[in-house]
Amino acid sequence: GEDMDEGFDMDRERDMEPSYAPVSQQSLVPSVSDPNLWMFSCPTGKEQELVYQIMNKCVAFAKRGRPLGITSVVSAQTKGKIYVESYSEPSVMEALQGVRGVMLYSMTKVPISDMTTVMSVVPKKVPVKKNDWVRMTRGHFKGDLALVKHVRDSGLKCVIQCVPRLDLTLGDLPPDEAKIRRRTVKPPQKFFNAAEIAAVGKHLLRQRFPGLSDVMCDYFDGNYYSDGYLLKEVTIGTVVKPCTADDPPTLDELQRFRRKSRSGGGDGDYDDVNGGDDEENEGSQLAGSLLSELSELQGKTGLASAGSNDRGLMIGDTVEVIEGDLVGMQGKIMSLDGTTVKVRPNNDAALAELGGMDEVEFLMNQVRKYIAVGAHVKVTDGRYANETGVVVAVESIEGEEAAGGDCTAVVLTDMTHKEISVRISQLQESAEIASGQDTLAGYELHDLVVLSGGGSANEVGVIVRVGREEFTVVNNHGIAREARPEELRGKRNKPSDRAVALDVQANQIRCGDSVTIVEGPHKGKVATIKRMSRAQLFLYSQYRSEHSGIFVVRSRSCVLTGGSKSS
Repeated sequence: GEDMDEGFDMDRERDMEPSYAPVSQQSLVPSVSDPNLWMFSCPTGKEQELVYQIMNKCVAFAKRGRPLGITSVVSAQTKGKIYVESYSEPSVMEALQGVRGVMLYSMTKVPISDMTTVMSVVPKKVPVKKNDWVRMTRGHFKGDLALVKHVRDSGLKCVIQCVPRLDLTLGDLPPDEAKIRRRTVKPPQKFFNAAEIAAVGKHLLRQRFPGLSDVMCDYFDGNYYSDGYLLKEVTIGTVVKPCTADDPPTLDELQRFRRKSRSGGGDGDYDDVNGGDDEENEGSQLAGSLLSELSELQGKTGLASAGSNDRGLMIGDTVEVIEGDLVGMQGKIMSLDGTTVKVRPNNDAALAELGGMDEVEFLMNQVRKYIAVGAHVKVTDGRYANETGVVVAVESIEGEEAAGGDCTAVVLTDMTHKEISVRISQLQESAEIASGQDTLAGYELHDLVVLSGGGSANEVGVIVRVGREEFTVVNNHGIAREARPEELRGKRNKPSDRAVALDVQANQIRCGDSVTIVEGPHKGKVATIKRMSRAQLFLYSQYRSEHSGIFVVRSRSCVLTGGSKSS
């Protein structure tokens, strides 16, 4: 019974504890029954020193038995001001009497409504120094990674280096179309290439960056470019902000920032060489160095955490032994036990050498997943997750053979027929064939969209494939092309659903109707109208595999299936 009573008492005390819900927090705001706050002026930079002096005076008077009637002294964010808290104005004057630096004639009572504003904490600006990583905060570069090359104006401005976002098609478009495209389309990141500029008939100058006499740049369209990067002077805190611990540079951003060599062998053969320099850019070297440190840290962490299975191993996978006396032996995983795996050799010769043992136990870091060239695989993790394709090559990762033994596989994807590089640990043998993603940037498969940058202001198309970073679109001329989300200017599904056209017999046809093609390369085929744009019909046929069954025909080349000529 006593234990039960104690339990009720504890519950009652817990219920009486202060709650910091919004209503309760409102009750913590100062009221007329709380001490008042007085503001005094003082020399800038002496605020904290004066607070210490007043505190020492209060301690000395308290020891003498004459406590001063103030409750606190604060030097807040406001420069040249200190704040004294007390119930009595005479007590404030007595406490500050004789304290040098405090201007007593500037005494001002702070209204109750402004007391919380005085105590609000403003976060300090993080200073930026050379070789710091920062992020752009405005324009098309918003969110992009940049590197600080120089700091100017006592830390107010800096010269940054970032990957450019050039749009060379603006000069070929009409002024109105160029204005819309400049405002709505975010060009992809691509290193500056002087040869490409010259190839499209543009002119550029070779001159020094203002204030940096040792840096020669290509001057084009009002900007300076060096070694393929954009150099620009920006304001710290307004145009750029430092990368914090909560938002550090990601591996993907560092890989995009680093200029990679075309051949993979040397540092001089870049995709965008300007002038044939043989040395890698300093910013590219910093990105590469940080990438190497992160890779090494990941490798060490993977070895240290013996209980974690970060090699993508599953029961039934084929593995290869990379350490110990049985190096090179291949087998199938029969069981997993956190730090160890049991492997059954694939060939009889290996079984005979083991003296009749069916399974051999290895540590997790003594084996790696093995996938043969020609195997059909599915990506289970990482940037290319859920992609499928065929392995066309397997390469060792330089510098990680001893640490992790993981390899990189080159996979020819089923959807885009492009080669991607993926770690073996992120692959799984599978007969599944990916059908692509459903949505990207708010657009879905078979959406009717308006295209920009194609030279025509009225170009529309239907999305026939949704990739990871781009779409495949069939335009109103029946031509398929790649388009990034930035190149699309909105959907036109609703106008298409309301549209009406006339077939060759003057029958009205709408989206969802079945039509028969009476002329052209698709003559005799029966298809369903998926989308409409003026006289162009985007037809869908389930018997057509190319472009997800979508093809383009003029309305006057079709006849409504089962329809008759209107009177």
